Amino acid sequence: MKHLLLSVDYELFFGDDSGTVENCMIRPVNRLMDILEPFGSKMTVFWDILHFYRLKQLEAEIPDLRFDRELIEKQIADLLSKGHDVQMHIHPHWLDARWENNKWRFSYNRFAIHRLWDEKDETDPETILGCITQSRLLMEEVCRKTDPDYKVRVFRAGGYRVEPFEKLAGALEHNGIIVDSSAAHGMRSRGSEFKFDFRRLPRYIHYRFDTSVLIDSDEGQFWEFPKETIKVPFYIRLLFYILQNFVYANKGSYGDGKRLRFTKKEQSGHWWHSVRNRYYRLTAEGMDPVRWRYLHKNSREFSQVVLHSKNMSPFTVQVLYDSLDNGELAFCSLLKRIQELHVYKDL
Repeated sequence: MKHLLLSVDYELFFGDDSGTVENCMIRPVNRLMDILEPFGSKMTVFWDILHFYRLKQLEAEIPDLRFDRELIEKQIADLLSKGHDVQMHIHPHWLDARWENNKWRFSYNRFAIHRLWDEKDETDPETILGCITQSRLLMEEVCRKTDPDYKVRVFRAGGYRVEPFEKLAGALEHNGIIVDSSAAHGMRSRGSEFKFDFRRLPRYIHYRFDTSVLIDSDEGQFWEFPKETIKVPFYIRLLFYILQNFVYANKGSYGDGKRLRFTKKEQSGHWWHSVRNRYYRLTAEGMDPVRWRYLHKNSREFSQVVLHSKNMSPFTVQVLYDSLDNGELAFCSLLKRIQELHVYKDL
């Protein structure tokens, strides 16, 4: 049996149609909890907290948003009560999101957290320090209703955009957060804006670093728990393409929104302009059982599976359940692994 970390980005879509909280977040995560429980497996949910922050800001004038906020808050409590882990995920473009004609309208000028101001004001979410601080305070306020000892321990930047890390280091340190889980070896941006390039990311399942996730350091202040990626040769990629588009097509999904186009290209893994090997994320979302089996068989012990609640389908849940039921895999949360490695002195 192989042990893997399981994390889920808990969020809506960011394209022209964000989808609904019920279908993009609540239903898929409930199904995950259902299949994990009989096997004693746990997950880490990376909560897109600025979405929740924006709901709280607007709910007084828009009652429908209060209902969304209550749904999320109830599920967060349910996750914690069942022993799952909840950590910080920040997509700063939510700060500019508008609710118009019963839909979220987005601006992507601040898609990366580095586009926020550098001023050292922990009360202002328009600054890097304030955004991380206010996000932590809000998460701890909500989560401590269920777990009085809850603390935010892990940060995940939106859309892989964690570099230049040195611009975030002070704010994370100020909030007592020394673990990041944003990067993935071999992944890189495909557009001219909000660039990232992790082709030279260290190939460890976890490591320490100081000012950049690209440079490991034995005595580094911070820890990186990267998302696992698997190098896949062209002929296997071609098989995956055929299976996904002609054999296991039209699987459907829980999510009812539309993806942001440039992030889809970054994460797809195909990139047919090259016949060289490519890296695929270790994920079970939106794919066939052949690909999932190939990826997890070639993954490393205690490496990290990444899901997005919005991209999950009943098919995703089924292949994960089958892997648990046949004894191939067991899942644990990042928090448990962090405890085992004594990353924090107070854990």
